[in-house]
Amino acid sequence: MSERVRLTRKDLWVGMTVPWNIYDLEGRKLLGKGQELRSDKMLDELCQYVLYHDLPVIEHTAQKGAQGKVDVFIKTAEYIKRIERIFNELEEANPDCNEKINNLTKDILSLCEREPDAILAAVHVDNEYPYVLFHPLQCAYVAGMVARRAGFTNDERFCIIAAAIISNVGMRYTQDKLSNQKEPLKPEQTRIIKQHPQKTVDMLLAAGFENKHALCIIMEHHERCDGSGYPQGHKREEICRGALVLAIADRYGAMVSNRGYRAHLSGKEALQHLFKDQGHHYDVQFSQLLIKELTVYPPGTFVQLTNGEIAIVISRGKMSPMEPLLKSIVGQNGELYANPLVRDLSMHNYTIKGQCDYKSEKMLNYSKIWSYS
Repeated sequence: MSERVRLTRKDLWVGMTVPWNIYDLEGRKLLGKGQELRSDKMLDELCQYVLYHDLPVIEHTAQKGAQGKVDVFIKTAEYIKRIERIFNELEEANPDCNEKINNLTKDILSLCEREPDAILAAVHVDNEYPYVLFHPLQCAYVAGMVARRAGFTNDERFCIIAAAIISNVGMRYTQDKLSNQKEPLKPEQTRIIKQHPQKTVDMLLAAGFENKHALCIIMEHHERCDGSGYPQGHKREEICRGALVLAIADRYGAMVSNRGYRAHLSGKEALQHLFKDQGHHYDVQFSQLLIKELTVYPPGTFVQLTNGEIAIVISRGKMSPMEPLLKSIVGQNGELYANPLVRDLSMHNYTIKGQCDYKSEKMLNYSKIWSYS
């Protein structure tokens, strides 16, 4: 059952052609891929059971050559500017922002398909972007990858990514201040945070945004499985699964980002926090899928090798998660390599000693490290 994903009535509707096999709790197939949910009666009968659907087979392969590739790091900088313009237009209730939201969502969805390893690296490597603008993109990247692994339809993934981009616009300036604030939350800040899902939805409706599924995800992405979330205190069965995925992406992205009041956690430490949650706040299956998607050494992670070099993970292991493709950036003598050296653990006698937190005076050229330039 661990290789299947939970479904609720919110995920199904009359007229839907189901894109997966649907099973009950005991693993009996109730509906086959490609069949149509033809009536309310059929849907009612199906929803008498605890439902799951099967997962697609996702293969991670090392990225090859620069031909046909899109530079994720240049695109990330471009997307940050586009998010800022969307936020500005939403504040003015400008209906032009709807096309911009849809176009950016399509571009992110496509990039997640084309460059999955570099997408995950962009989530983890240092950058100089304002948190209030980078975090929405970070959430879109992570949520898009988890939804892909979970077998969500393209339409579902589109709605999750769109929601991720704009979900926090309702507390834009408060979030910007909080990213560097070291003192405890003030009562007014707590009020703004608790109300921001509704405020965001109101802003979108005022601008003519009509994607009901994305609006539902935005409204529910701070609800928690045990009912302790906000704004409505919904429990697991009442929360749409797009919101469950975005909640995990939001939490993970926040943990691996530097904030004014604390340093970032490593990917491993952040995943340990989600694992220990055990379904209390965050959905267990989607947390497990995030762990499987990122693997032990997510792209963008710095590691110390047994030969004394410091390397960065370029892509997840093709044969084993313990054997990712690396590029060494610092030699045994502590000197930065002019040209990073490929270290394929599956082919050479290099082993990882452990993760490390590498800092340099100057921002590394990630486009060059990923062979985009």
